[in-house]
Amino acid sequence: MVAVERPLRVLHLCPDTRYLTELFTLYRNALDQPPFQSTLVFLRGKPDAALAQHMGERVQFLDLPRRALEGLRLPALWRLWRSCRGQRFDLVVAHRFKALTLGLALCRLRVARHVLGVVHEIGQFDGRRRRVIERARTAPLTLLGVSEAARVDLVVRFPTFPAARIKALPNAVEDHPLLSRAQALAVLRLAPDRFWFGSIGRLVSIKGYDLLLRAFAPLAHEIPGLGLALVGTGREEAALRALSHDLGTEEQVAFCGWRADVRSLLSAFEVCVFPSRDEGFGLAIAEAMVAERPVIASAVGGVPELLGDEALLVPPNEPAALTAALRRLYDDPALRAAMGAALRARWQARFSPAQFATRLQAAAREAAGAAR
Repeated sequence: MVAVERPLRVLHLCPDTRYLTELFTLYRNALDQPPFQSTLVFLRGKPDAALAQHMGERVQFLDLPRRALEGLRLPALWRLWRSCRGQRFDLVVAHRFKALTLGLALCRLRVARHVLGVVHEIGQFDGRRRRVIERARTAPLTLLGVSEAARVDLVVRFPTFPAARIKALPNAVEDHPLLSRAQALAVLRLAPDRFWFGSIGRLVSIKGYDLLLRAFAPLAHEIPGLGLALVGTGREEAALRALSHDLGTEEQVAFCGWRADVRSLLSAFEVCVFPSRDEGFGLAIAEAMVAERPVIASAVGGVPELLGDEALLVPPNEPAALTAALRRLYDDPALRAAMGAALRARWQARFSPAQFATRLQAAAREAAGAAR
């Protein structure tokens, strides 16, 4: 008889059910085909039947309260250990820091052999977090930065951590059908007779929306038919609304809130703008590329390697440069069309799910081999 090799069992630790679920799906799909078998655990968020069906078999929802993931996270570890009881995983794919620490704890409990810690942001390891990574240099841990810029940042921050176990794994996004422009504008409740710049992301300082509002204001005063739509929520929303009022642009700026269906609505925007002060990769930027939208973005973190020469990159924290880029694309419809087509072609060539799966599977095989 021919011996059947057992699958490489992979446990995905996902922070919650609200954000990045499409990316978690890509991770799961890539590592749920021979020789891999995946189990997903959402640490926070109530059981979601539609999400569970979308993710396939072996999905669990722990629905942990926020306090369970604070401090030593012993309540979270207890619940997670109970959910994994009787199993042993070759790999834990842990998204963000809290999940990473839980993955390392599972290794100490001999529930798992190796952790792939996915680092989505640049510069997130300070204080206690920094010490955790420094102490883990001898642990079965590989860090996956979501861009080459994120990988380089990790190498510089942790000079004693083995460089061979710090890798770049660029994110990817799937193709997605778009509504017509008229339909998308209606869903977002945006005036159909305006030229809309749009941006998608959390309304927090690092995303730079205060810079975008300041850059938009001179054009808005000059061209009443312009509009700026911000799709997202966050702790800076009240301050941004107040700034828009102070700049005299509140009639032209729309705060659209968080929307799970935002990818189908990108057709509402003539141009997508991402003024981040830092960015590990830029999933929303990649989504705009798939939607064939022209893009203006800050030249920070992993953004230049994502966009290449196919978009308008501006220095961060310089509203005047951002104003000039907004005007250039407003004035040039031919450039907008050519840029949108070039960005979609770049996504197909470099950031599609197929390329992502190949890279992730290679990293997982290497980590699993080292763990055995």
